[in-house]
Parts: sequence; structure tokens; C-alpha cells
Amino acid sequence: MMLLPLLLAATPLSLDEVKAAARQNLDALRAELALTRAGLDRKDARSVIFPQVNLSLGASELLAGPQRRFTTAPQLQPDGSLTFVQRPVDLPAFAQGNFQLGLTVNQLLYDGGRWWSQLARTGALEEAAKGQLAEQQAASELEATRRFYELLRAQLVFTALEHQVTRSAELLERARGLFEAGRAQRRDALDAEVNLGNDRIAVLRQQQHVEAAQASLLQWLALPPADVEARAPAAFAAPVRAPSLTPAQLLVAARQRRPLFAVLDAQGRGGRLAVELARADYLPRVTASLGYGRSAPSGELFVDPTRQHSLTLGASLSWDLFNGLQTDALVERARTQLVELERQQRQTLLELESELVRATKALAAQHAIHRLAEQNRGLAETSFSAEQQRFAAGASTSLSVRDAQQRALAAELTALQTRVDVEVARAALERLAGAPLAELEQTP
Repeated sequence: MMLLPLLLAATPLSLDEVKAAARQNLDALRAELALTRAGLDRKDARSVIFPQVNLSLGASELLAGPQRRFTTAPQLQPDGSLTFVQRPVDLPAFAQGNFQLGLTVNQLLYDGGRWWSQLARTGALEEAAKGQLAEQQAASELEATRRFYELLRAQLVFTALEHQVTRSAELLERARGLFEAGRAQRRDALDAEVNLGNDRIAVLRQQQHVEAAQASLLQWLALPPADVEARAPAAFAAPVRAPSLTPAQLLVAARQRRPLFAVLDAQGRGGRLAVELARADYLPRVTASLGYGRSAPSGELFVDPTRQHSLTLGASLSWDLFNGLQTDALVERARTQLVELERQQRQTLLELESELVRATKALAAQHAIHRLAEQNRGLAETSFSAEQQRFAAGASTSLSVRDAQQRALAAELTALQTRVDVEVARAALERLAGAPLAELEQTP
């Protein structure tokens, strides 16, 4: 009995749709939040360029009870000299208001280049965050592509196993017919029936693999569980072709197209600016200020526009001439971090070059394996057809036909799996190069 197709009501998903959804998965969203934080850091660094304006307005009432205060008063001595003595003064209870208005403007004029270095550094870090977002999105796309092809592989294997069930059912009918005609033994019919049952079990097991692959893909895309079907790209049915680009050519392309190199460049500039930022503490800080104020003991005086005004202008210079060699330590720390960053960048470039060589060889090897697998599939199908004809003529047994059938199935599964391996290897190489291989091959 033919099993119902597993993906009868499944929602088809194309590779492009999967890639687009992968750009919004959790890892990509984290990188996007990091970019947002970098933009806020740049705004914060820019804030010191603008004047700082503060407005204050206050009103209070002082209620005081009877008090004795001492005041200094002049006193004429008998010899005609004048001296000052303290005398007690008794004050009755009183109430006194206090109304104040203040407006101050402070502008940083010079801080040893700190603000420009900080602004440039946060700008470089924001550029690095943009590149890291693009890199993370590409990495998320690659993982989604791998899981997409794993689902496609599981579907293709499922279809091949269903085809195996159809063949086994046909072989069972043929074995029964030959037995009834006296041209085969009953054992052949029984063996064929057992083989059909085993093939149906294999289909049911493969159905579980398909469901697991569906869950894996949807989990990466942050989508709820559902029946989905990986729709093979049009290029999947086309003959495979080995890439013509060398690892050196791919490295040149990667330098031009991969966001990684923009990230490394921006991080390098940020490290050098961090050194300049630490050096700024060696230099003075100059600030200008402008202040306007009003203060009055009563509301009538406070609202009188002809009185109680004050205006102050000022400038200040502050300079840490010695802070216990703290600035020296900060500068050396920034230099050490810069050296570490430059070494990491060199190591990253070496690793990228090594990965490009490995990925290029891996793709070429997968192409060669797939070609051999296709040849084997053709040979195995020919052998199976010949064995079927011999069995129909009574010159073979169901066991021999089953062996040929199993070899044909194994060759078909190998060919399908190697075809998927080619696409996964191609996607990995394109991720390293920063662009589709077809596009790079057309670029002069």
C-alpha cells in the first residue's frame, strides 16, 4: 500500500525566503542592538561639543523668631581715636522672601583634543558595528542555508524511499505471479513481502528525520512549529560546475566585498584614536562661561525689570600637572590594546586565507564526488533493470533482485546527498568570499 505523501499540505519555503528570515534571527538582532548602542555612544560623544545651558528658578520664604545678634559698631574714644566694638542687637520676629532666577551657559573650548578623538573613535566603532551586523547577518544566512538544505536532503531521501516502496510492491506482485505460474519459489514471494515491509518502515523513520529538519530550520528562523517544505532552487536541478576562481582571486574579492575588512579597518582606527584619547589628559582644559541672575527679597522687586540684574562672564583653565602617573598608565594600556588588536587582525587575515583555500578545495572535492556518485547511480540503475528482466524470465531470484535494488537505492541516496553537499560547500565559500561565485566569475 502506498503511503500518503508527507509534505502534501506543507507550506513551501524558498531559499531566498529563508535567507531573508534568517537576517532577523536572535543573533542578528543582537548585532543590530550593538549597532544601536554604538550610535548612542556617538551621540553622547558629540554632546560635549555643544554649549551646556542650565536654567534655575526658585522662591522661598524665611520665617524667623526673635533673635539676638552681635554687630560691630564704631566707637569714639576720649582721646579722639576711633575703635570698633561688638554690641548685641535684639531683633523681633520677621519674615523675608527670596526670589531667584539664574541662567548659565558653559562652553568647552579646548580639552587637549579629547572631544575630537572621542567623537572620531565612536564614529569608527559605529562603522565597525555596522560591518559586524552585516557579518552576523551573513553568518545567520549561511546557517539557515545549511539547515534549509538539510531539510531538502531529508525530503529527497523521503521521496527516494517512497519510490523504493513502489518498486518493492511491484516486485512483490511479480514474485507472486511467477510463483502462481510455477516459475518461482514461494520463498521469493515471502522475501519480497518482507522487503516491502522493511521499506515502509524506512519511510516512516525518514519521516521523523524530515520533521526534525523542519523543527531545526524553523527554530533558527525563530518561527513557530509548522509543516514546511524546502523548495529546491532552480539552480539545484542544473548540472554542477566547479568554480574557476583560485583562492588568491577569492581573497582579493573578499577584501573588496566582505564587511569583515571594513570592521577590521574601523577597529584599527578606533584603537589608534583610543591612544590619542588617553594622551589628551596631558593637556589643559579651557572652559568659557556666561551667567545671568536675578535675586530679590520680595516679589515686587523680583518682577521689576529695572532692578536686581547681574551678569557674569568668565573663563577657566584646569590642568592636571601631576596625577601620580595615572595618565602614563592609561596611555600605555591603550597602546597595549592597540598592539593586541593589530595582532588579532593579522591572525584573522591568515585564518581567512586558510579558510578560503580549504573551502575552495572542499567544493572541488564535492564536485568530483558528485560526478562519481552520478555515474554510480546510472550503473546501479542499469544493473537493477537487468536483474529485474532476468527475474521476470525466471533466470534469477528475488534475493538477487533485492540486492540490485538496494545497490540502486544506495547509489541514488549518495547522489542526492552529494548534490546537497555541493550546495552547502558553495554557500560556505560564497560566505567567505562575500558574494555569489557566479557574480565574482563575471567580474573582470
